[in-house]
Amino acid sequence: MSTVAQWQASDQELLAELQALETRLHATWAQMLSVVAELDARGTAATVGYGTTVELVRAVSRVSRSEARARIDAAADVLPGRGLGGAPVPPRLPATAAAVAEHVIGAAEVAVIRSVLARIPPHLGEQQRAEVEAELARQARILDAGQLAVLGKRILAYLDQDGRPPRDIPEARRRLSFHDRDGGYELRGWLDREAAEIVRSALSPLAAPRPATETEIDLRDAAQRDADALVELAQRALGSGELPTEGGERPQVVVTVNLPVLARRIGSASLALGGPINAEIARRIACDAQIIPVVLGARGEPLDVGRASHTVPVAIRRAVVLRDGGCAFPGCAVPARWSDIHHVKHWADGGATSLANCVVLCGRHHRLLHHSDWRIEMVGGIPEFHPPPWLSGPPRRNPLHTTPDLIRLRE
Repeated sequence: MSTVAQWQASDQELLAELQALETRLHATWAQMLSVVAELDARGTAATVGYGTTVELVRAVSRVSRSEARARIDAAADVLPGRGLGGAPVPPRLPATAAAVAEHVIGAAEVAVIRSVLARIPPHLGEQQRAEVEAELARQARILDAGQLAVLGKRILAYLDQDGRPPRDIPEARRRLSFHDRDGGYELRGWLDREAAEIVRSALSPLAAPRPATETEIDLRDAAQRDADALVELAQRALGSGELPTEGGERPQVVVTVNLPVLARRIGSASLALGGPINAEIARRIACDAQIIPVVLGARGEPLDVGRASHTVPVAIRRAVVLRDGGCAFPGCAVPARWSDIHHVKHWADGGATSLANCVVLCGRHHRLLHHSDWRIEMVGGIPEFHPPPWLSGPPRRNPLHTTPDLIRLRE
């Protein structure tokens, strides 16, 4: 694309260029580590008047002391060393080193891998440590650094299942009250640290700033995002079906749509309380196992109200959740209770409601599957996600909910 102006390039060309540039960044970072390692091995810092290689790298690269130290330590872990007489010594993290040499991971992923390995309980053997390193390096080729960190936390929790001994914390001081003010309610309360950590952990993934687009930037401050997250958390709890009922039932959404509209995605449908919606939204909502569809014939007669072929029975839902653990989209950590059951072959296209045709997807990735070129294929009964052509790469699975099955950490 070097000979074409960016504004003249196609979307596919821009995406290919972005991937190529990212690979170049990884290659440059790996080359930088080699230079840092050589400077450290030669003792160049003392030669030019600096006390340590950290101070030399800090001065030359204009980075913080911690970043300079991180580069030197990363180089020591992922590059071959030299032994007595100049004999080569394998890198300390061989699987990570291979990924760095192939320019498929960079500084952020290596930092996560090193951080996780540093927190492995000391009583575990080198074999288990090597297995963890190999698994993290393998997943780093697919997951971003944030997702890799989540996987690392799950592995660490699995390795140290006993955790810290519990402490008795008095709960009598916990309180929450609603005060009518300015047409709404002001919340006041107090939580002990453990309770606050539980609440904040639940709110955190919902309170992240929305990704900026060409037409929209998330202007909410942290307090506003937390408030919106609290409301969304309550909405998800209401939709999970696990709360106690009132009056013997819980609210349900009813979508009324003509069958030709649902099949052709052209026309409109209506919500019982929310008014008209377009056909594509109706089609997406119809894929939600918690929604009851009302399908009408050409003369407006009801043909189907929540038919068994669409509504996911409890037994099948449990089996799907047991298999996937949570949202099955690669790198997604959203738990099953906050997710939908998606038909791999859409219900409106005749897809069966069965374990072999259902997958757990969170709302965001459910919408993505309906509006993008991502494709799901069931392989050996397990969902594999095929990326769009512009993203390239092999089919992907999500390791974040099934860590014990992916790597043998204990005998």
